[in-house]
Amino acid sequence: MTMLNHKKAAAMVALAAAAAAVPIAVAGPAQAAEKIITGTVAAGLGLNVHSGSPTGTVIDIMPNGSTARLSCWVSGPSVTGPWGATSVWDAVEGYTTPSGQNIDFVGGTHVFSADAWINTGGDTSKMLPHC
Repeated sequence: MTMLNHKKAAAMVALAAAAAAVPIAVAGPAQAAEKIITGTVAAGLGLNVHSGSPTGTVIDIMPNGSTARLSCWVSGPSVTGPWGATSVWDAVEGYTTPSGQNIDFVGGTHVFSADAWINTGGDTSKMLPHC
């Protein structure tokens, strides 16, 4: 190696070492990625989506067979569905209709649907955190 190549190599090593030692600044505290699970709506006439709480205003109806994206759960009025009675209500981030249309709920306020009518393949209250 020539002297010039040695200087370039030494400079690159020094730059890499300095970069590795410098922490990267972030805009806010580090947050863990939100866990999302999916479930299939099993309500022949569709499933109501309530704004803000399980007893809030109905703002949408997820069609039967839709794939719901769920992030957490709360307790609410007991509802009986195909898998029995439950007071678990799921926070719905959005859903995909059987025809492939994606609907997302944005705005910072959770929206909820009765877990009794969403097949997640397990106990949603053990699969997701409480909201």
